[in-house]
Amino acid sequence: MTLLVGLTVLTSCNKEMFDQKIYDEIVNTTFPIEPVDDTHTWTTTTRRSIVVNVNGKLVDMEKLQILTADPSSSSSTPQIMAEEKNPVEGRSYTMLFVAPAAQTTFYAAIRTIDGKYAVVPFNATAQQISFTDKSIVNAADVTKWQEFTYIFEENFPEPGDYDFNDCVMRISMQPGNKKNQVKVNVTLAAVGAKATIAGAIKLLNYTADDIESIEVEGGSAFDDGYPIPLKAFSSGDTFLTGQNGSDAVIRLFEDAMWCLTKEDASDAGYIHRIKVNVTTEENDDNKLITPITKTFIITFKESSSSMLNNFLLDNLDPFIIVNYNGNFWETHTYNHRLAKVLYDYYYQTTLPMIWALCVPTGSFRWPLESHLIGNYKDGVLTGAYREYGHSFGQWAADKTQSTDWYFYPTLSATIYK
Repeated sequence: MTLLVGLTVLTSCNKEMFDQKIYDEIVNTTFPIEPVDDTHTWTTTTRRSIVVNVNGKLVDMEKLQILTADPSSSSSTPQIMAEEKNPVEGRSYTMLFVAPAAQTTFYAAIRTIDGKYAVVPFNATAQQISFTDKSIVNAADVTKWQEFTYIFEENFPEPGDYDFNDCVMRISMQPGNKKNQVKVNVTLAAVGAKATIAGAIKLLNYTADDIESIEVEGGSAFDDGYPIPLKAFSSGDTFLTGQNGSDAVIRLFEDAMWCLTKEDASDAGYIHRIKVNVTTEENDDNKLITPITKTFIITFKESSSSMLNNFLLDNLDPFIIVNYNGNFWETHTYNHRLAKVLYDYYYQTTLPMIWALCVPTGSFRWPLESHLIGNYKDGVLTGAYREYGHSFGQWAADKTQSTDWYFYPTLSATIYK
């Protein structure tokens, strides 16, 4: 039985047509990453909180921030994980943030109007800190918010080549201009597939009834001017409701490649397909194009605005949509793999295989085209992330090992975008 024939049964919504045993056998024998930890959840982030006592006898305080790095460091670029405007001396603030699970040290920092920072480092296990032992440093104002990178394989539910560059998005989130607003910044960075890939984001733990509106800042969507009719979406609206009638969904784009290339369609409605930002040199089939960013403004209803204190990056479920065997299929990260937000299809497996991954850094270097992200078979490390002790393959084989793999690329097999 070929892989395609074996998977054809999956296109039916009827579970009677689905043979889980056959599917699991096919995926197990064709999945290019092995071995894989049977208990893997592919989780790279964790939600943390810290109580910060503002007791440093500082004056003219502008903001209290939780940062990814020391703001005075010359070797790293700090990003904002949480922020409180105009902190008050003598008060305590509970700061909630999403952190890379592998990161062990964070920085509480208070910026004053004279351009200085008071900084207190703290360990990931800390529950409470104070500013009595602060360091005063000169540092540039930290204004960039924490950014994650989402990488996708286009082939779901079939195994792919696992270079994880078929669609690459970087996503950050920050407070909006109003107390009931949040801004979600989405950068479309690379498309390593010639297939038409649509994209969207489901808001987790919030419903469409909680949302007043979702708009693109400036009014121009990723795919404004798309030259052929939409297929993956029934509407070009930015704010969509899931098929269950309650899921709140941000529509990102109909065709990731076109959003970067802006190719004209032929008279027959055909768009020339190429790959973008997954090679080091350009040719007729591969181009290097500056990534594009759009900001989506989510306005919550006043009755739901109190819920924004808990609205963090892990409340976003970015996913792609690809036509597979005549039906549209959604590709989500592992913990949301069964979401089926906009489309219904029967899919079920207990295998810990992935087609999408959240990498908790905005500087992640995705693999070049046809470079496996990493493997650790028979004691041999291969792929774009293969440094011993910090490799993707070791993390895949044992979820407790090499959890910081994404900081250790093999430069010859990765792209600098």
